[in-house]
Amino acid sequence: MRSDVIEQNSGQQWRLKHTAISKEIDVTATPSGGGAVAAVPVPAGAYVSKVGVLCTGAVVSSDFDVGDGANTDRYMDGITTMATADLVMAPNVATGVDISAGEVGAHLYSSADTIDVLVNNTATTGSVKVLVWYYIP
Repeated sequence: MRSDVIEQNSGQQWRLKHTAISKEIDVTATPSGGGAVAAVPVPAGAYVSKVGVLCTGAVVSSDFDVGDGANTDRYMDGITTMATADLVMAPNVATGVDISAGEVGAHLYSSADTIDVLVNNTATTGSVKVLVWYYIP
């Protein structure tokens, strides 16, 4: 992963981390209630600006969330169906951010964590990759 420096109007510099991409996660192999799969590590002090889920193999009859150790559905709650090559971004532009469901558009991590995938029921098919964009002030 390459780091660049971007200028802010205030004169402060931020290091931009390019997209971090997880390995492929097979949501059919994750047992229902079997816990979260750590997808992408996030360092302490990172400001996550976007999270996306890329479907690498059609997801059917599933229910999974994308979050972190403190909130399992911080970014996405209840993804059920995706076609191969679909990309879902948080927050979902069509539905906005559902704060009551715990979804947010961005988050600052005071300590290191991971962006996780939590499968709530076993999918009949499917695999995904998680994409994370973050800055370190």
